[in-house]
Amino acid sequence: MDAVASTTYGRVRGTVEDGVAVFRGVPYAAAPVGSLRFAPPVAPASWDGERDATAYGPAAPQIGLDGVAAEIFAPAFPSGEDCLSLNVWTPDLGGAGLPVLVWIHGGAFLFGGSGDDLLDRGAFARSGVVVVSVNYRLGLDGFLHVDGDPAGGNYGTLDQLAALRWVQENIAAFGGDPGRVTVGGESAGATAVCALLAAPAARGLFARAIAQSAYPEPLLSQASGAIMAREVARGLGLADGDLEGVRALREREPERVIAVVKSLFEQAATRDAERFGDEIAALMNPFMPLVGGAVVPRRPLEAARAGELADVDLLIGTNRDEFRLVFGLGMMAIDDEIVGAIFEATFPGQGAEALALYAETRPDASPVDLLAALETDRSYRVGSTLLADAHAAQRPGSTFFYRFSWESAAFDGAIGAAHAVELPFVFDALDTPMARALTGDGAPQALADDVHRAWVAFVVSGNPGHAGLPDWPAYDATTRPVLELAGEHRLLRDPDGRELALWVAPAAEAA
Repeated sequence: MDAVASTTYGRVRGTVEDGVAVFRGVPYAAAPVGSLRFAPPVAPASWDGERDATAYGPAAPQIGLDGVAAEIFAPAFPSGEDCLSLNVWTPDLGGAGLPVLVWIHGGAFLFGGSGDDLLDRGAFARSGVVVVSVNYRLGLDGFLHVDGDPAGGNYGTLDQLAALRWVQENIAAFGGDPGRVTVGGESAGATAVCALLAAPAARGLFARAIAQSAYPEPLLSQASGAIMAREVARGLGLADGDLEGVRALREREPERVIAVVKSLFEQAATRDAERFGDEIAALMNPFMPLVGGAVVPRRPLEAARAGELADVDLLIGTNRDEFRLVFGLGMMAIDDEIVGAIFEATFPGQGAEALALYAETRPDASPVDLLAALETDRSYRVGSTLLADAHAAQRPGSTFFYRFSWESAAFDGAIGAAHAVELPFVFDALDTPMARALTGDGAPQALADDVHRAWVAFVVSGNPGHAGLPDWPAYDATTRPVLELAGEHRLLRDPDGRELALWVAPAAEAA
């Protein structure tokens, strides 16, 4: 059965699937090629008649993944240059005033796409929410530092802004309310959401935000961007700052450029601060939103502490064992022998004491388990907590923090409540191949019911609480209430606060 809607550029024809109208591959900007490469997005050309919107558009050009990581996270459809498209799921094409969730996919700003089997399950639409998922430029195409560019290299962020403006102009034609937009994402998608919170051009484009397993602190500085621009040029055999040379090679030899980007990603994972600088070494990620310039002038944490973050409701949180997915996928080689050295490098002069503190509440943990806890805090929990502290101070009563702690059976139970394991529960899609790869067998539907319902409640009202959960108070920086989502939900107050203090106190003093 067909479904037809009108956009500002022309009519689109999608399908109706199990009562949900679905439109795929709808362009929100022109293909970023030629003179539009390393430039802000521009509007797509209009069309006559009805444009077919039954298939996903290409994912952005990206590095390839290997092994199990590819099976879980690689897009299920081809990548290509004409990648600036979005998809819409709506429960009522003829309705009006429905809440809207705009979903920004994760993938380290290097891989991924706007369509997967979790989204295709359509659970949010069946729960009364219009869903929009967005492709945006990745890696070099999305976040190359260019000297003198007022955009600051944030072409991927500009793509997301263009998609949000498309939503403001068009979502009413799909039954949605442009005044009830929530922007959400996981991992890199959540970090993109945090950048949008600090982006002046995003003001008024959304009323709520969801950040699942974000790494918002620090985003990369322009100085770090310049380091990566230099490394890209060297990898391609070009002079530093030769943008036209990069552009020309990107046009003629895209595979070669992608190979250089992948190599730099792998090298950044070695945390070579002497080569890449402290920020890239800490994040192990060479391409992501850049602070400075007109798009993201200040770090999200700085903007929040100055009272300049977007005036929106915020649902934010992390998974208990985020980093164990990295070890489970074999993306970082590690052994017990160097764990103490990493703790000492992280907390100079008190590494042994910090290691003992992490071990105190994990009596059966191996050294690698303790390292995973350390890296979970470094990469995800600390930045999310600091941002929640500042957002709650700027906008009291509107911040809600969760910790997802259900332990996956995947990877022979080795990953626990790892990065991305919450996604099948959020999207109520436990019966999909991607979900089974992340959760293993036996994932509890009751937990998916509770988590999905909480996210829907937040999108609808700004408060994720519901009758199936314990009381979930708004977050504040003094008591730090965190709702643990697991087999048995419970409210925690400043969970693992002594460990967090190792990180937060020095950061607060430096602010």
